[in-house]
Amino acid sequence: MVWLRMNWRWTSLNLFAVSTLAVVLTQGSTDWSDIDSFDPMLESGKWAIRFLLACLTMTPLNTYFGWSGAIKLRKSAGLWAFGFASLHILLHIRDAKLDWLAIPMPFYLALGLVGMSILSVLAATSNQWAMRRLGKHWKKLHRLVYLAGIAVVTHSMLAVTMSKKISLRDPQASNELSVYVAMLAVLLVVRIPLVRQLLRQIPVLLIRHRKSDLQVGPVGVPDSAADLWPKIHGRESSVSLKPTFIIPSEMPNPSEQRSLGGPLVRINGLSDSSVDSPAVEILPEEEPEVQ
Repeated sequence: MVWLRMNWRWTSLNLFAVSTLAVVLTQGSTDWSDIDSFDPMLESGKWAIRFLLACLTMTPLNTYFGWSGAIKLRKSAGLWAFGFASLHILLHIRDAKLDWLAIPMPFYLALGLVGMSILSVLAATSNQWAMRRLGKHWKKLHRLVYLAGIAVVTHSMLAVTMSKKISLRDPQASNELSVYVAMLAVLLVVRIPLVRQLLRQIPVLLIRHRKSDLQVGPVGVPDSAADLWPKIHGRESSVSLKPTFIIPSEMPNPSEQRSLGGPLVRINGLSDSSVDSPAVEILPEEEPEVQ
């Protein structure tokens, strides 16, 4: 269960490919007179292109969107593209027998063989042993997958254009392949070093934009109370907001009391004499003990 939780995407991809292969092999008909049902040869070729485009999409997903799990699916998608391409050729040989080997060979068939040859080499070297043996040349070799994509997609477009039987059997094939051509063009453009460098700057610019939005501006203070507000620079002020009472060191003389508006004789009901006198009367005989 732990392994399934960690590899559920890889498992889902392979289960989907197996179920698709089962449908292609058991459903449909290669009889060209039966127009309503799909042709396994055509469907296997389409699925070869789909898995190949999925394989080419995994690298941009990891590079530009940070999805590291896409790298684990790239190998499986490429191998399934090779598997469906092999089935496509085997079904074509079964129907055409040896007629397709005629010289001169149609150009779209030659492109199909070029793409199939590249996929065969890449599938044979998609293992740890080949990676150790080839070393730094392994990555250069597997970059030929883009050439295989161009050859396979061009082969499909020419086959649909030159074959009236395919147009009758699958009228929407041309529109579908146009979408695949557009996808392949985008995948090739993002591999250009200059475009790759520009696209990598997009996440950095987005992060900077978010940080600028989170900055807090200065606090507005009314003009009349501007001097009463403490200056705060990005943190809480340690200035106490409690009221402070200033007690003078000397009491004003009577003349000053009159100028202030009256004598300050009693505060909270206590006179000056009552404040200076002790609250408890001390007897003469107890005075030494108190001292």
